[in-house]
Amino acid sequence: MFGVLLSRVPFLSAGYGLDGDAWSVALRARQLHDTGVYEVSRLPGYPVQEWLSSLLVAYGPFALNLLSAIFSVIAVVFFVLTLKALRFKRPFLAGIALAAVPVFYIHSTTAIDYNYALAFILGSLFFVVKDRIVLAGIFLGIAIGCRITSGAMLLPFAILLLRPDGVKANIIRIVKIVLPTLLVGALMFYPVYRIHGLNFFSFYDVPYPSIPKVLYKFAIEVWGVIGLVGLLVVTSLLFLPNRSIRRQYLFPRSVNEKYVIAWLVAIDVYIIAFLKLPMEAGYLIPLIPFVILIFGKYLYDKAFVFLCWMLIASPFFATISPTDRLDASTTSALSFSFKAASETLNFDVLKGPIISYDSRRGNGIKLVNEVLNSMDTISSKSVLVSGRWYYQLLVQQGDTIRDKMLFKSYLNEDEAVHYFAKGYEIYFMPMQDFFNKKMLGIDLSIYGAKPYLSNPEY
Repeated sequence: MFGVLLSRVPFLSAGYGLDGDAWSVALRARQLHDTGVYEVSRLPGYPVQEWLSSLLVAYGPFALNLLSAIFSVIAVVFFVLTLKALRFKRPFLAGIALAAVPVFYIHSTTAIDYNYALAFILGSLFFVVKDRIVLAGIFLGIAIGCRITSGAMLLPFAILLLRPDGVKANIIRIVKIVLPTLLVGALMFYPVYRIHGLNFFSFYDVPYPSIPKVLYKFAIEVWGVIGLVGLLVVTSLLFLPNRSIRRQYLFPRSVNEKYVIAWLVAIDVYIIAFLKLPMEAGYLIPLIPFVILIFGKYLYDKAFVFLCWMLIASPFFATISPTDRLDASTTSALSFSFKAASETLNFDVLKGPIISYDSRRGNGIKLVNEVLNSMDTISSKSVLVSGRWYYQLLVQQGDTIRDKMLFKSYLNEDEAVHYFAKGYEIYFMPMQDFFNKKMLGIDLSIYGAKPYLSNPEY
């Protein structure tokens, strides 16, 4: 597993990631480190990651991203241990395939919480399989402290605990996992509760993406182009008649329908949650190991090996990414652009998702530095509606004081009226006027808002 960690090192230094939430984690971690005052990076709170990040934030992006990489390795280790406990024939190959799935790989190099939560979810799964139920509950409670939606795993884990030894015994086992899960989860969230009360259990209201974007995030952003092709190929192999191929399966017969039902429930729960608010492909990370388990159950040996190698290749070759953005990936010589759902996309054969993502990170940092440097020329009181760039601007400016420019994520009506009445020039980062109107119903053009950058790309 050292190789998994080593494979992340080249991608740990370029800032905290593309997601503004990752920069928010860094900002709040710095506040906690410097002042001892805890504040959530965003609701509903991610206390385990936020507190751990505060311990290392002084060492910069590499340290926080390395922490994500370490938890990603822990997730892979628990997955391999679970497969070995279930007597799966290719546990290490399956573990490497999990480590290579593009969305998992990418977020093992950013300061976001997805892989923290998965590490504790898979730890809990391992202890369920080993019949150490209370410990499984403790791990799942910590997973909730990483990401509150981890609590959904109580349902599939309860299914795994069902046995033909009577209703009472089954209830006892389920109580033994539910109680520690809820108690530890509540303990993890106590610092959030002290600040926000029960109001912490909320999410930011954001506009629902278009259907093509949802499908793109659901498929290509999770699995990559090559990984998705691999999934489609092996899915078609499931329908071949038994007599046409010699099948050598990888799980023993004891891994029966109960396991499959639990795995399918886990997959369905996270698909439903994603479709309710499909903003990030990272929301689907918890279902990845269970998809691999399902294919491990029903594919014959050679087909499963083929799938794993396709997933292993997926982060390094062939990606489809948007071009109409200021932080778009720098393309290779072997790439071409095409239109899809009113957006220009680029298909790059030589740059896989992790390479493309790293390029976007570097370009994003360069852009924000240029924006910050340009503010030396601002001579009048101004406010910049920066949206997804808000936390990155705050973090990259460091201790520099901007006397004339205020950063705001979005402006509500009271704020817009206030700044307009006070004579502020109102600017917005690319497309953030659109999102301000979409999210808060405030048309910034009424208040004379102007684009800060002449290039309209998002």
